Amino acid sequence: MADNSLNILLIDDDELLLRALSRTLRRLYKEATVSCLQFPEEFINCIESNGTPDVIFCDSMMPILCGAQVLERAKEVCPAAIRCLLSGDLNDNYKWQINNTIHFHLVKPFTQTHLTEVLDSAVILQGLPITSSTRAILGQLSDLPYLSTVAHSMLTELQNNEPNFDVLAKHVSHDPIMSGKVLQVANSAFIGFNNHTTDFRQAIIRIGLNGLKAIVVCCELSQQLLNSTGQEALNQLVNKAFQKANMAQLLAKMLHQDTQTQLLSFAVALLSGVGELTYFCVVQYSKDKSRVSKYTLAAYLLALWGFEEAIVRAQLIDELPAEQEVSLTLIHRVVEQVYSKQAFDLNKTEYDLLDELGLLQTTQNWFFEWQKTHKEAL
Repeated sequence: MADNSLNILLIDDDELLLRALSRTLRRLYKEATVSCLQFPEEFINCIESNGTPDVIFCDSMMPILCGAQVLERAKEVCPAAIRCLLSGDLNDNYKWQINNTIHFHLVKPFTQTHLTEVLDSAVILQGLPITSSTRAILGQLSDLPYLSTVAHSMLTELQNNEPNFDVLAKHVSHDPIMSGKVLQVANSAFIGFNNHTTDFRQAIIRIGLNGLKAIVVCCELSQQLLNSTGQEALNQLVNKAFQKANMAQLLAKMLHQDTQTQLLSFAVALLSGVGELTYFCVVQYSKDKSRVSKYTLAAYLLALWGFEEAIVRAQLIDELPAEQEVSLTLIHRVVEQVYSKQAFDLNKTEYDLLDELGLLQTTQNWFFEWQKTHKEAL
């Protein structure tokens, strides 16, 4: 990215805690500029003096103004900033997330890993090709989906260097919707295994960790957004995302990409459903419907939820990488074009790039193969 510095604002009435947290953040991210504010009523003056923050860490319990009030104000005056509430309990977590007042809620005593998650998300968002006006719109949207405690705990386990597959399998088995989707994917023709499995541990190994992350998030959102639309419409959107995911994995395979790229392609296309579900249920009837795309929504939410940068960037299909190569973004873009038109009808950019790479005929063969098999997909 052109500018990888972060402007961080800390707000807490406890001066000692401010100093300690400031030292920790400077150590974790050396490119950061950290400002401290002990009196939250001076919030606006602080921003005018130190510039618009990229990240705000704010304590929940302070005299005069509580942390939630400060972050509500921040949502208005610097909406592009990531807002993180620091508190001693989780009682108000969902209330503030549902209203999109906060993006992160760290419960004391939080660890350096928790702080790093916030900073990593900020860095990824800062590097995305999203205009400042769009960032402001995203930061002010209300009723955006969030991750439940169960979903967050699963994603946390999946992000471990050595995740416990038995723990993951137990989580999956306790959720009827998720377990059904996991087995469907693991046994689908596109995965390529000849034998059928009902073992959740084996199914997770087949799908891959990124694939499981994507399924966890899509199942979570489909349940969370159920009250916003009918079950039939919701099912159509979810099934569409799974069909595109299968298409993406098959395309990556036919383009001779390695197994990891095939699984990532599956995850990228499935997670595009995050943007589509959110747009359909939250944004399409708002005043911002023409100013925020479903792909930008997906990238924004996935960055906040801790997904790796490659998956986040691949959501923004209008921005192909400068390098002339097969990328996750190119695979996702071709799948989106073909699925939306139900025909092999690419635009000139995709056509020329595939032709230059010598992969145009292979991509056409993929489309014909998908036509023959997609009725047996999810």
